[in-house]
Amino acid sequence: MTRIKRSMGQAGEPEPGLTAEVVRRWESGDRKPEPRYQKHLVQVFRLPASDLGLLSSEELALRPRRPAEPPAVTAQDVDAIVRKVTLVLLGNGNEFNRKMFLTGQLGASLTPLLTQGLALPDSIEALTRTPGSTLDPRAVDAFAAIATSHRSLYWTRPAADLLPAVVSHAQFGENLLKTTTSVGLAAAVAESALLAARLAFFDLDREDLAGSFFRLAQDAADHSRDHGLAAAVLAHRAFVPGFAGRGPEARALLAAAHAHVRYDGGPLLRSWLHCVDSEISARTGQAADSVARIRAAEDALTTIGTDALWLDFYDSARLDGFAGNSLLLAGRPHDATPRLRNALDRLSPTAGKQRAVVLFDLAAAQASTDAELAYTTAGQACDLLGQACDLLGQACDLLGQACDLLGQDGYAMAAKRAPEVGKALAGTPYAALLRERVRAATSG
Repeated sequence: MTRIKRSMGQAGEPEPGLTAEVVRRWESGDRKPEPRYQKHLVQVFRLPASDLGLLSSEELALRPRRPAEPPAVTAQDVDAIVRKVTLVLLGNGNEFNRKMFLTGQLGASLTPLLTQGLALPDSIEALTRTPGSTLDPRAVDAFAAIATSHRSLYWTRPAADLLPAVVSHAQFGENLLKTTTSVGLAAAVAESALLAARLAFFDLDREDLAGSFFRLAQDAADHSRDHGLAAAVLAHRAFVPGFAGRGPEARALLAAAHAHVRYDGGPLLRSWLHCVDSEISARTGQAADSVARIRAAEDALTTIGTDALWLDFYDSARLDGFAGNSLLLAGRPHDATPRLRNALDRLSPTAGKQRAVVLFDLAAAQASTDAELAYTTAGQACDLLGQACDLLGQACDLLGQACDLLGQDGYAMAAKRAPEVGKALAGTPYAALLRERVRAATSG
């Protein structure tokens, strides 16, 4: 319903009569969508009206014959591919009902897999069968496999391209959960919803959209009884109030996350929770606690346990990045610099988003150090001032690398680092350079 309303709103059309009850009657087959809704259903599901069961028998008889669809999967013909796969999964029926809604969501979630040439799960057809109180285990496996593929694409695909498919998959899973008690499906839905929330909040700065998927992820994780997954969702949610300076709200979420890892979790998850604690402490004016949390994160890496496969957003290199940022926010740029350089040296080649963040932090640390040197040696000879300017130039080289990555990945969390660097460069000719580079990197 939300996607239909959004489509109508973008077209400037009012939709006062569209309610959850109306959509329920469409799904049950008690009522066919009115013409004013039909074109938006076509746009949302990327299927022709005939395939959606929106045409009468007389209209079907008058429609022109369609050419055969291409047999090959190509990135240039994505819409035709999704239509073809959806029709195969749905069968030849034209009834507009719940099955049609579910299949439309599933078809949309498959788009990035098709364009990237990734294999579809063998048991994918099981996902289109109307679930009862128990779900076919093959359907759970297929849903989880698609979520795993989305997660792997997070590191290489633009967020704006990937988000619609992840959103569709999470919503598809949410609809399946309405009629099944499968804890395995609930865990996979929590993973998918968490990825949607991460894309919305961290990559695209869409806090409004992220909130709904954080809530879905939390509900699904609770249903799954997976303590590690619940802890990860709670800690990710803590970033929202933490970045906004709402310390008590963030602390409450983190306390709940730490409670979950007492029951389940590996060394990486425990370490990451302490890192989240550290960053939020630094952002809410608790510098001493921030540094103490980094030490706890380092200690946690030596604990025992097994981390889940979905925990692909943290490792020891990222610990150095968290440590550098916390030290920087605590006013210790000298101490931050070696940790940030170590993080850059150890980040994987696919960690472009995190590399951009670390580069901005390192630039801020370098610029702060250089500015301090420049101001404290203002009465010295001109050659010492020249050395300070050279050091500031090194900071801008780092900024250039960060802006290049920002332009490639469009990572909102990296862009938010830029103002801190600008403050450090205030009063130097490099401040204007930074503004221009960030503007160029984030435009379009």
